Amino acid sequence: MKRRVRGCRRAAGLLVIALLSMTATTEAQIAQVVESPYAAPPDQALVVFSRPRRRQASDVTYRVVSHAGRCLAVLENGWQMGVTMWPGRHMVMVVTGTAPPTIQLMELRLSAGKTYVVNLRSRVHVKSPVRIRIVRRADQPLEAFPPAVVKLAPVDPDLRRCTEWVSWKRSKIETRAEQVKGKWDEAGDEYRAALTVRRNDGWTAAEVPAP
Repeated sequence: MKRRVRGCRRAAGLLVIALLSMTATTEAQIAQVVESPYAAPPDQALVVFSRPRRRQASDVTYRVVSHAGRCLAVLENGWQMGVTMWPGRHMVMVVTGTAPPTIQLMELRLSAGKTYVVNLRSRVHVKSPVRIRIVRRADQPLEAFPPAVVKLAPVDPDLRRCTEWVSWKRSKIETRAEQVKGKWDEAGDEYRAALTVRRNDGWTAAEVPAP
């Protein structure tokens, strides 16, 4: 009887060892999934603000600021930055210059789990120094995520300094923002639509490639 118990225990021990070794082998064979830095969290949206590099150096800083005065992104020449935001509607300002600062508005209508792309390019000798172009999914070949975004390395600047700067310039920014918001409300639907990110303009996490 004791021999049978010992035999059963030995067999059980060998079975456990075999299972552990199979598990280790299986885990080693499974390729690790690398998450793309351009994939949005499931409960939030990701907005990529991209400023392509120009041959001529520019010292003008682009600051993307929320209606509450918090800096969302800072863009120098050739910079790109991703910002996680809650789904819903947001009105944001693109602030350039200092004396006085120039304010341009855009509206974001975001869905959770999607990545949106906004290109910002400089313009000269115009009242609106930044050309805001929303990269819409439906306008891309095969609706693929734009490869130019993946090629441009993201940056992670200190947004606290930017927010402090906005607070310092608050009176001037608020005055200009009120004027621009009045023009936004009076503008036609076509003008506002060109500067509005729509919910269907984004890509899901599965559609966003890794760099």
